[in-house]
Parts: sequence; structure tokens; C-alpha cells
Amino acid sequence: MRGFVNPYNFIRFPKEKAKAYEDTDIHTGVIEYTVTTKTPLFIPNSSSDHAFKESEVKDHKSYDFFSYTELETDRTYDNEYHVPVIPGSEIRGVVRQVYETLTDSCMGILNVDAYPVKRTMGQFKPALIHRTINGKLELLNADSYRIEMACGEKEDGSERYSNGTIVYFNRIRPGGLIKYYSFSKDGDFNGSGCLIKWGMGCRKKRYHIFAGKNAQSPEERSLSKDVIERKLLPVIESYLSQPNVSSLNEKAYQEYKQDLQLFLKEKGEGYFPVCYSKLGNEILYLAPAVFSKEISDHNIETLAGSFSPCKEEVCPACDLFGYVRKNNENCKGSKVRFSDMYVREKLDVKEYYLNSRITLQNLGEPKLGNVDFYLKRPAGAQFWTYDYYYADQKLSVYPGELRGRKFYWHHQKVNLPKNIVPVNLNKTVRMVKEGIEFSGKLYFESISQKQLDQLIWILNSGTEGLGLKLGGAKPLGMGSIMCSVDRVTERRITVDDGKIKYILDEADQFDDITYESVGFSNTVKKEFYKIAGLKTVPADVEITYPKENEQKGKLLDEGYKWFTNNLTFVTDGMVRNRESMKISEALPQILDQDFSLPYNDKPVKKNSYKNNGRNGKYGTRPAGRIG
Repeated sequence: MRGFVNPYNFIRFPKEKAKAYEDTDIHTGVIEYTVTTKTPLFIPNSSSDHAFKESEVKDHKSYDFFSYTELETDRTYDNEYHVPVIPGSEIRGVVRQVYETLTDSCMGILNVDAYPVKRTMGQFKPALIHRTINGKLELLNADSYRIEMACGEKEDGSERYSNGTIVYFNRIRPGGLIKYYSFSKDGDFNGSGCLIKWGMGCRKKRYHIFAGKNAQSPEERSLSKDVIERKLLPVIESYLSQPNVSSLNEKAYQEYKQDLQLFLKEKGEGYFPVCYSKLGNEILYLAPAVFSKEISDHNIETLAGSFSPCKEEVCPACDLFGYVRKNNENCKGSKVRFSDMYVREKLDVKEYYLNSRITLQNLGEPKLGNVDFYLKRPAGAQFWTYDYYYADQKLSVYPGELRGRKFYWHHQKVNLPKNIVPVNLNKTVRMVKEGIEFSGKLYFESISQKQLDQLIWILNSGTEGLGLKLGGAKPLGMGSIMCSVDRVTERRITVDDGKIKYILDEADQFDDITYESVGFSNTVKKEFYKIAGLKTVPADVEITYPKENEQKGKLLDEGYKWFTNNLTFVTDGMVRNRESMKISEALPQILDQDFSLPYNDKPVKKNSYKNNGRNGKYGTRPAGRIG
């Protein structure tokens, strides 16, 4: 191993999605099984998000483990323990994901409407959204000017000028500083434009003016309110969702968003400042700054292709577990039901838990913008996104290809973080310790023998040294469990002498039920066995989100550094654009002999867009030109 192992990887998709089985035999009964925790487990009792005294820290959340106790929100439970329970819904979700994978089914739980957002070095151009007299929307190229005008608030706390305010001035060279201007047509001025808050923030006491170049030749006529909102609002939301967004920047993002929405509601002719970038004639990006983020032209449903949730013809997983569609149309009930799981051994309640509580580091949400991990590298590509890639600095517009289904590696040794200070970005939790057994039941009704055997194999996979992942904090090693089946009971209904009888057939031996015999996918077997293996990753290899060499063995902080250094440039000069970008390392494949990544030992580039100390109103910006 050359370095660390990323906490997750992806099991590839097969060539095509499987169809629901056509078996006609029917079986009804119950599978009794045991779950054993192999690492600490955390499932929150969401009846209170201030369960412990750490919640005295403003906005810091803390959770007890799930139990049947309804926690009171006006008190804490630092030294009070409750018998842990694993909700049936939790184990159901885990089993369904595995079943989907092993049967070449769809991904039933997928945010299909999401459009991934990616940061690049593509330089956006100034423009104006023009609303014509008849209400049509078009995009006009614009020149950008600085304007010597203090920004800030009025006495009542409102902003002095909003984005889009019309200003009259005498034109000078683009990029120059305008000192004399007016907010009315009165005066001898030969130019006009729209105000936009300067990207470097109010600290510089500046606005910018975007003035249209040629209204007779729009850059883009096919704009609509829906297109503008889809291409621009998610970019703003991505900045607002950053955990470390400053109050000043947050206010600026919200202001720009509100000004844009107001503009889109108004009638009559009008203009609004925006930045844009086009790739060929196919892709248009909109943003509130010259250096910003790109929102993909393709949503997750499109990128997932046939493996997005079934709509008409169903897959094996949807046939067994059921599905719910938008507006509750064309729904199908589940043929299986998972009971809650209870501790097998009666102990003093405190003995079920690892400790009183522990504060975890902030893990954040999945970062789809890390295309080096979430997308396959196109052949020969030096840089790629969800919409295009560059090979030999030549552009190819082509939808990104998802790597597959996300799974987490199992940790042999879990090093719980210590002495983490509670803040509003992390949380404090109470965890069940390793080695606790829970028993549960899976009730099945009118399923085929094939489906029954498949469920038995998944719930008995622990006998092959395989584990599943359950609950929260999986990247830190939590939630590894081993499953084993204790008993399977089938219920048959017969009629004897005119009387209905229920016959229970029990089975407690499952040696003849193998991966191959139940008809699971040949495509994914090796990958699943490897990533589900409880001992695949050596105990002395660190499983962590990407780190710099200086962070090796330490609590991960400033996780952006590795990704910053993973992005290099094929040019030696100061030119920084899409075609000069190069992704050095991509996430290895599960079956690679060495599936680790190297610790970076390069210092973060001073002129990097992620570490230049110049945090703009609408995003962190590189040194150099402003717009």
C-alpha cells in the first residue's frame, strides 16, 4: 500500500439492469437472524438533538442511541442510559442496497433531481440577462467596469443599492475605474449598466458595473426563467451550504439570490448582471462571479441512466421491496417486513455502550464535485467533469460516467477521535460498543424460493467473513456489522377434511445456499466480496478521507488541501483555465492490487483558488483579474 485508503469506493454497474424474476412459486414465513457489531455503532434517537450537556454550545447537536424512550427536549441524559434498539427501517435500507447491487437492480434511493456542482478554473464572462418588453429573456455580452462607490447599509439596515440597479456614466476602457456617474438619466452620459457587488467583498468598498456590448446580437436567446433558476440558483446554494461560510458572504449570497428572484418576477424591460461561460454551442453555465462553480447540464437521474429508480418495468429489488413514485402514482407494496432488532443478552444497560458519549469530527455531505472520485476517468483525459473532458488540452463534450454504487470499507481497528471541541459543525453521540448482538426477524410473504434464498444469503453473509455497514459515521469506521441466520420458518396453508391448517416448516441449515446457487450477479461478485470483507484493508493501513503527508495519523483538518494539490496545470505560466487543468490522482478501482492513494507532500499552492486568502462575496477567487 502506497498510502491511505479512501473510506468509500464504488461497485461498477453491469451492462444492463435486470428485470424482475418471473418465478411463480410462492413462499411465506419468517427469517430469524442475528446482527453482531464488529465496530462501534451509532443510530440516533432523533426525539432530542440536545441529549447531552455539550449542547450548551450554541447550535451544537448531541444524540443518544436509538431506543424506545421518548427523550424530553428540556433536559439532558449524560448519566442516564436506555436499552438500545436497531430500528427495522435501518437494517431494511442496508439489505435493500446490497440486494440491489447483487441482483443488478436499480438504485431505489437516489436524488434524481440533483445537478452536481463542480469548481473549475474556467473564467466566466460578464453579461446581462435582458428581459425584453414582451417578456422574453436573452443573454447579452457585457463589459465590466469598476465604480468608485462605497457599499454598505442604510440607517435602517437595508442595503444601499441592490444588484441590478441602473447606473449612468461615460464609457471608458473595460476594467477601468468610473468616478463620475448618476442614478438618473439627467446628465451628459453616454453609457449605462447594472450594478453588481464586487466579487472581492464589501471590504474593498467597491461595486462593479456590467454594461451591455451589443443588444442586437445576443449571446444566447434560448433563456427562460426555469433555465436561469436551474443553472444559477444551485451555484448560490452550494456556497450557502459551505460549513465555513462567513456571515458577510452569506448575506451577500442571499442578497444576490433575492435580487435575481425579484428580477425574474417583474414585468417589462429590465436587465440583471450575471456571469456566463459557454463550451461550444452545447453547454451554457451561469454564475454570480468571474471565477465560480459549474452546475452540470445533467442531473443524477440522467447520469445514472437505466439504473435510476424504476418507472415502468421493474427490477428484482423493486419487485421484492416495493417502491413509491412521485405523487404516489404507480406504487407497489413490499413483500418483506423487517422487525426492530433487540439485544440478545440482558446486561446492565450501561454495559451496552462504548462510553458515555463522544464528539465526532464534522464529516459533511457527499461532495459530488470531487469528480476524481465520483466519475470514471475518460480514456486519455487529463481533466473531466459531469459535462465534458479535456484530453491533450482538446475539449470533448460528453456526459460523465458514474463509477457505480457507493460502499464503505470496513476498519479492522477503529481509532476514535479524542478531545474534539464541540462546535456547531460537529455532533456528540453515544455509541453501542463492539461485540453486542441484536436479534431480529424478516417477515416475507408470497415470494419465490429464489428470492428467499437470496435474502437468506445476505443475512447469513457473516459466515463468509463479510460485513455490512449500518448507521452513522461510517467513514470513521463505525457501523460494521456481521449477520448470521438462526432459523427460517415457512408457513404453508393446506386443507384437510375441509379444514384449513397452517403447517410450519423449519430449516436451520443453509450450507447449500451459496452466492452462485441463488443467482446473484457475476459482474459484481469479486468487487462486493472485496469491499465487504471485514479484513480486506490491513489493520496498519489508515482509512481516511484524503490527507496531506503532514496530516498523516492525525485528525483530518482542512481536507481541501489534498484535492487542491491533486489539481495541477499542464502549462508552466500564469495561464489558469479549463484546458490547462490536470487531475493527478483518481480513485483506484476496488479490484486494483493497490487500492490506496498517496499522501500529498506538496505545500498548498499560494496562488491556488482554494488557498489565496481572498474570499469573495460570491466565492473564493484566485489572485489576478476581478470582474
